Amino acid sequence: MDKVKEKVADMGLFSSWAESLDYEYEILPSCTRHKSHYSACSKCVAACEKSAITIRNRKPVIDHSQCVQCGECMAACPVQGIAGILPKRKIIQGQLIVSEDQFPTTIELLIFYQKGIRSIICEDESFFQLCQERIEQVNEMLQCLGESSFSVSVHSVAEKDVCSRRELLSLWKKDSKSLMKEMTPAKWRFNQNSLNLRRYYPNYQFTKIIIDVEKCTLCKVCQRICEKKCFHIGDEHFSLSIKDCTACRLCADICPEKAIIFEEQIIKTEEIHFPIYEIVCQACQHPFKTLREEDETCPACTKLHIFEQNGVKES
Repeated sequence: MDKVKEKVADMGLFSSWAESLDYEYEILPSCTRHKSHYSACSKCVAACEKSAITIRNRKPVIDHSQCVQCGECMAACPVQGIAGILPKRKIIQGQLIVSEDQFPTTIELLIFYQKGIRSIICEDESFFQLCQERIEQVNEMLQCLGESSFSVSVHSVAEKDVCSRRELLSLWKKDSKSLMKEMTPAKWRFNQNSLNLRRYYPNYQFTKIIIDVEKCTLCKVCQRICEKKCFHIGDEHFSLSIKDCTACRLCADICPEKAIIFEEQIIKTEEIHFPIYEIVCQACQHPFKTLREEDETCPACTKLHIFEQNGVKES
């Protein structure tokens, strides 16, 4: 009876372990829509060609019956807020081999480049035509990053028909390691965090933040909300340090004056400093700080004046 119980327990343990090998994509708490109801991010929705992601109650939801785990949403998410495993890619002798399976995302290709991959081989002409636009886009980005382009060719890649005894043993060794990796529970193999381009191109930023100094009131909301510490409002300067920016745009979504603008472009990492002026408000006689040297009234008095002009007076 004890042996039967042991076998049943072993089977249950194996069943639980086997179930963990297959893990569906999921939205993480790091998603900006989970952090703030002000977030308007919908990049995962736009990236999904299967319409498997929708926004419900202001949060993204994955329909797993439609999801094919292509990885497009993972790559599109600026904060790596979608957990999952990217599809396996075929690499032979430093060359990326693509066929009729899912073509790697733009971010994957940029990371492959930094890992030494310089050549892409498409095994199907018609599939190459479908992917040509993405390849051209990546090569344009590489040029902006000061790198050479991928070389691209279209031909089939034949597998070796004959292996020497040493090669065969080597293949077996590789296959056994690959099998063990594949049999590792999926929760241990998440790789969404490997999609942060800043790790691979530390001297460049992939977005530009523009502050509209005519609108900004130095309320510090952006400074408080940004986990990457891109904003710092001191006594004398309003400083932007974009090197760690993920372009999540939550700062722009939450800014009450809509004074933050994003532009997607690749530029050298830079820091920007705006001078801060301290002025005495002519209406309330209290000192305030501003980005505009010509200001005469503080933001509160300025808004009150606008309300009064529009016939809206505070009770």
